[in-house]
Amino acid sequence: MKRYALRILLPVLLATPVIASPETPKPEEIVDRMVTAAGGETFAKIGVLKLEVEQEETHNDGSGSSQSYIAYIDTAHLENQRIEYPGDVVVAHHGAGGWSTKAGVMDDRPQTSVMAETTLNQTLFPILLPYSLKMEGVWVKEVRESTLGGRKVWVLFMPFAKGFFTSPVMTTTWMMVVAQDDYSILSFEFIPPVQYQDVSPMGIRYRILKQQDVEGAKLAEQLLLIGINTAGVESGANRVTKIKASAIPWDAALFLSPAQLEALEDE
Repeated sequence: MKRYALRILLPVLLATPVIASPETPKPEEIVDRMVTAAGGETFAKIGVLKLEVEQEETHNDGSGSSQSYIAYIDTAHLENQRIEYPGDVVVAHHGAGGWSTKAGVMDDRPQTSVMAETTLNQTLFPILLPYSLKMEGVWVKEVRESTLGGRKVWVLFMPFAKGFFTSPVMTTTWMMVVAQDDYSILSFEFIPPVQYQDVSPMGIRYRILKQQDVEGAKLAEQLLLIGINTAGVESGANRVTKIKASAIPWDAALFLSPAQLEALEDE
């Protein structure tokens, strides 16, 4: 796909006439096909997926920054997640609750459980696509037929449950472009809700630059994030996320909080 086509992705696709067709699959059918094409059955059997992530960001003023972290995901139960940040900070979620520690000390603030869950969603949802489309709180509501660069595509519109992300700017309806021929993700993006555009006028367009294979399942290896304005025009801000994925043995201690582990050992 040519770069110029992606720069005007949003206005072009929204302006393209939509032809009603009885052959158009339902949104959930497209999601199932995307997951199957990527190796969804194999993905669920991996067990624990380890992601070593490095991010390099270029800001609008030309300055740069970088960040790294390690994530762990239970591929059979995506609600079980863990991220280890520099500075001995751990944010994790297991079952119905999230938790966090710093230097081994539990963060016991009342809001920690919710903040942990939304932080994990915001960080890992883009990286885990298309499998993360099955996460609770994600709803593929609408599908349209269109073309992009001469290629037939499905355009999916995805609202999220309130509070799915930490940032309210991201909790809006996202648009995803999926190739009809192989169900690969060509791009996905969001524009901030109208009520936040005065203070945060930039959205994000994501492109999967490179994929990797883990036990037969396809995962993003390089992900490009580009800032876009409310008209879908790209800015100079961008971030390249590099992911090294591997399968590791199951370990409940990755996801259970210290208190949960202690209770388990006492049984």
